[in-house]
Amino acid sequence: MAVFRFFLLLAICLIPFVFLDIKERFPIMVGITLAVTIAYWLGYALLQRKKKQ
Repeated sequence: MAVFRFFLLLAICLIPFVFLDIKERFPIMVGITLAVTIAYWLGYALLQRKKKQ
């Protein structure tokens, strides 16, 4: 379930850039992907830690 939520959040963040008319989209999309990945898994780890306590 966590992987599904991750890909859903990633898609929500990346889809608007597909429709924008920006010449250099690739670096922006890579940055968004890395930022969403780090933020999501960090938040997931923190929530799992809180749930155990």
